[in-house]
Amino acid sequence: MNLSKPVENRWVSIGISLFSILLAAVLSFTAVFQSAELKLLDWRFSLRGPRSVTDSPIVILAIDDQSDESTPERWPWPRSYFAHVIENLEEAGAAVIGVDVIFEQADKYAPEYDDELADVLSRYDNIVLTGKLLRGQRGITSVIPPYEKFLTPSTRWGIAAIEADMDGFYRRYLVGSSYNDSLLPSLAAQILQIYQGKDTLQNFSEDEDNFYIGKYTVPKYDSYSMLINFIGPAFSFPYYPFDNVLDDEDFDLLEDFDLDTFDDPGDPELGIPPGLKYSGKLKNKIILIGSTIQELHDNFATPFLEYYNNNGELVRSEMPGVEIHANALLTILENNYLKASPFILDLLIVILISLITYFITHRLLAVWGTFMVLLLMAGYVAIAFLVFIYGNIILDVNVPLFVALFAFSGHTVYSYLLTQQEKRMLRGAFSHYVPESVVEQIIDNPETLTLGGEERVISVIFSDVAGFTTISESLTPRELVALLNEYLTEMTEIILEHNGIIDKYEGDAIMAEFGVPVHYEGHAIAACQAALDMQKALKRMREEWAAQGRPQLRARVGINTGEVIVGNMGSKNVFDYTVMGDHVNLGSRLEGANKAYGTEIMISEFTYREVKDEFYTRPLDFIRVKGKTKPIEVFELIASRETKLSSNFLELLQVYGHGIEAYRNRKWADGLDYFEHCLKLFPDDQPSTIYRQRCAEFRLNPPPDKWDGVFTMKEK
Repeated sequence: MNLSKPVENRWVSIGISLFSILLAAVLSFTAVFQSAELKLLDWRFSLRGPRSVTDSPIVILAIDDQSDESTPERWPWPRSYFAHVIENLEEAGAAVIGVDVIFEQADKYAPEYDDELADVLSRYDNIVLTGKLLRGQRGITSVIPPYEKFLTPSTRWGIAAIEADMDGFYRRYLVGSSYNDSLLPSLAAQILQIYQGKDTLQNFSEDEDNFYIGKYTVPKYDSYSMLINFIGPAFSFPYYPFDNVLDDEDFDLLEDFDLDTFDDPGDPELGIPPGLKYSGKLKNKIILIGSTIQELHDNFATPFLEYYNNNGELVRSEMPGVEIHANALLTILENNYLKASPFILDLLIVILISLITYFITHRLLAVWGTFMVLLLMAGYVAIAFLVFIYGNIILDVNVPLFVALFAFSGHTVYSYLLTQQEKRMLRGAFSHYVPESVVEQIIDNPETLTLGGEERVISVIFSDVAGFTTISESLTPRELVALLNEYLTEMTEIILEHNGIIDKYEGDAIMAEFGVPVHYEGHAIAACQAALDMQKALKRMREEWAAQGRPQLRARVGINTGEVIVGNMGSKNVFDYTVMGDHVNLGSRLEGANKAYGTEIMISEFTYREVKDEFYTRPLDFIRVKGKTKPIEVFELIASRETKLSSNFLELLQVYGHGIEAYRNRKWADGLDYFEHCLKLFPDDQPSTIYRQRCAEFRLNPPPDKWDGVFTMKEK
């Protein structure tokens, strides 16, 4: 056997690094991966925090709840309201007015209101209305412009369409849409053309990488949109209620609201500020008119959906659609675009991280290597955060992190496999003869490969198939082996799941131990739960076998807990890891004792003391097993306390307990009544049947005064 130290294969290490990069790259195209990357972008926005905008060029006129309450008509308002507000905004010196309200049909109140608005639109050339797109599975199906009366020669309109990313958040802005061989401008694009001056009104175009709006070059995020560099959460821009502009001497709000605030000149001596007409707050501004009313469903989740306010409270607020337009406009006006990192930079980053991870793995111990890789990953996240704040560059985060994780895992596993070659040889040599858990102990402590044992309290399980000899006579050898292997495989897996070890198989019989080779608390509980799960699995298997026309196996289980000798037993050259002692023999006897009581799982009083608070049990008898003189009390194991038993069965357990008490106190008539009551609840209950028969016999022929209530087993 060659135990020489294995030599690292460089090509394997290179392959691990390349595979890590490839796997991370492939995963980056999955929906989960892309959604996580979007959340990491939101996290960067959150860490950057809101950004103040001093002297904002954009002001929002909000169609809000206050305005809806103060106006004579409730929403949707007559178009005359908008005509009046536009007139007032023009008087206040607005540079451009963008109306984020879709007027696609005639006014529901009166045609003259449409005429009034159309007249206002015809007199000004700095107003942008809104149209919308209808999309189908194959893209844009149609475009709905504003109502035909409003399409005056001086009126412009743009598309107000925003699209959610796969996680339902809005981060992109639709700058332009191709439709019928033409490029439809967005609301923001139209506003920007007017804002720059009349020379740029027809200057809207695109190429593969950019949109061009007059002097502004807008980098594309995809074929029709840009990434919005949000300045903060909802209501970060200057907001004024719609009725603050509507309310002047010529328009009457409802009585409690009609203050004529818009054209109020104010009084400096009395400290009364002027209204919006004279304050200068709207002069030369881009005015966006849009809704903030929740019921109109024009509010959306953005990267700042949740944020901490000045009081340190976590606030959740969707952003009105009109403010998304404002954020897109400001991003373009400030030339403050978010830029994805170039592909060559992403490639260099993952290669560098892969190399650093390789050197960490091969130069440091596992604990320090793990720490350094985590530090590397944290450092990269910090760099991604810093370049976002100071350079508006969006570095891909997930791919480099997963490259580091995959590469570290791969190199660590490879190094582990190389250094564990001798242990694998030991495992191969011994795994055919002893349980896996014992193999682990041998590998970790080779000195255990000596004869001898130690005293230890453990729990043992003995399981045997009832009537197996009869069943085997009805099957061919091949059928018998297949059935037995299927049964033993299922039972073995359950025992191992509960930290038990298989000591040996003897035909259909199983001997297993719990609490060895490494001692742990609760081994009696583990043994009992394993036995219940074995019976549950066997019940399921019987249903499958019945459907297949195969014999249906039933098994009896005995469990005991006590001090035994555990260790390697045998000769100098051939030995076995096993347990020995009276408590082992008692466990074996309990398995067979089930037959006398018609039960499936019997536990000793020693096991009962350890598990009585965790399981439903009932006393069976005081028995004296064959070969022993001292009696012990045995119990039937029924179910865990977490199991919901029927009310009838709970009543059975209570009445049965009274019956056992009466029986042991020689109250035969009372006992007979109790057990007959049990059999009315469950006619097939074997322990109740046995005790009813005993009570009936003892009532007629009482036992001697020295009767101790012990039942002596005649069979093993």
